[in-house]
Amino acid sequence: MKRIAYIYITIIFTSLILFKCGHMEKLPTISEIEQGDTAYVHIFPDWEKEDYSFNTPKDIIVGNDGYLFIADSGNSRILVLDQAGSIITEDEFGNNFQGLAEISIPGRGNIQPLQLSQDSKMNLLFSDGSNQIYAWNQYYNNAGIRYVSKEVALQHTASGTIMNSNRMDSLSYYLTNGYTLVDVKRDSSEELINSILAPYIFFNGNDPKNWEFVDDYGDTRNTKIVDLVAFGKDYSNGIYILDKRYNRIVKLKYIPKYILVMSDFSVVIGYESVFSEIATGQGSGAGFIMEPKSIAMDLSGNIYYTQTGGVYACHGISAGSYRTLFDPNEDDLLDIGRFQRAGDVGIDSRGIIYIVDAGSNYIQTFDNRGTFLRNIGTTIVVGDSSDVYELADILNEPEAISINDNIVYVVDTGNSRIVRFQYTIMTEQNLQDLQEYQNP
Repeated sequence: MKRIAYIYITIIFTSLILFKCGHMEKLPTISEIEQGDTAYVHIFPDWEKEDYSFNTPKDIIVGNDGYLFIADSGNSRILVLDQAGSIITEDEFGNNFQGLAEISIPGRGNIQPLQLSQDSKMNLLFSDGSNQIYAWNQYYNNAGIRYVSKEVALQHTASGTIMNSNRMDSLSYYLTNGYTLVDVKRDSSEELINSILAPYIFFNGNDPKNWEFVDDYGDTRNTKIVDLVAFGKDYSNGIYILDKRYNRIVKLKYIPKYILVMSDFSVVIGYESVFSEIATGQGSGAGFIMEPKSIAMDLSGNIYYTQTGGVYACHGISAGSYRTLFDPNEDDLLDIGRFQRAGDVGIDSRGIIYIVDAGSNYIQTFDNRGTFLRNIGTTIVVGDSSDVYELADILNEPEAISINDNIVYVVDTGNSRIVRFQYTIMTEQNLQDLQEYQNP
């Protein structure tokens, strides 16, 4: 395995550490570092509270089109930034994010967003710790809605028979079983359209269809959603939620709610989500839930989650079968006592697992087999006896992480700011800077 160099950068490289399998080693000499070694570079400037008026930021995601969404909980808003850190309210592509500036839900008042996700249909999904999920659709606000329909006419392709239906929850079935949408009953009322353009309830744990026909274990009336992750596309969209009240992962499915005819006369199906199944439940061993904290998925659909209870602070379960991915006897990820307080978890496109250790104020990373790689967010200190120590002096109570390409975005909640690190490969110039530092 190629050596890994840890570098904390201001203008030049100022310190260096080498890890192997999670154990700290002596500071290497310059001759031991080669071009092609990798590092996470602290990017300046940080995005500070004073510049963005942050008030208890709690989560961050990189959206489908590259914009950053930040759950600024204390301000009841979701702030939108481009990757240069500029605040975006409108853009040249027709996007308008003003509906996220102060989030209010009819009947509930202002909402303090805590966790974010986005699905393939451009629904920005967020939760507030209750048994509800809210959505704001970026595409709807970009394209505009001409009218809404909750009743449709369908034609059977083979026989030509026309059927009228107001059962939107059965629409997907008909459209995939020989029927074609031929007409809709139009409703262009401003009140209805505005309610769809604004943030609205996407999953309602109090709705009888989410608990009336399931056993007590499936009841969602007392569910407490602490995190969520969207998955799938087309007719296979869904959401996994972490339910702290019942210590479980719940799978939600999408069902049609209405037909939208957009300003350009294109037709879109609007959805809501409902209870589907329990992915895994309460328990203290590997693959089970106890006091859950965060959830994420990789590109293969495998699920990763963290928790503050039970034996293991982080787990992974396979897509579909929900079997545990890691071995407590072999994989670093399941080392007992490794995390002081495991928080958010994220997966990058390479399959690298990032876990925010809020109790230690840094981020631990692992490969997809659960082998420790390195920490992010520490400064390296060399003691009098030439021993090398990690000092976690960059982050304070970090809450969340999001990874896009080679950039790691961290919600540094204790400092009310966003901190960025860039994964980089050592170049000749970087090595020259390091040489100058070690041999002034």
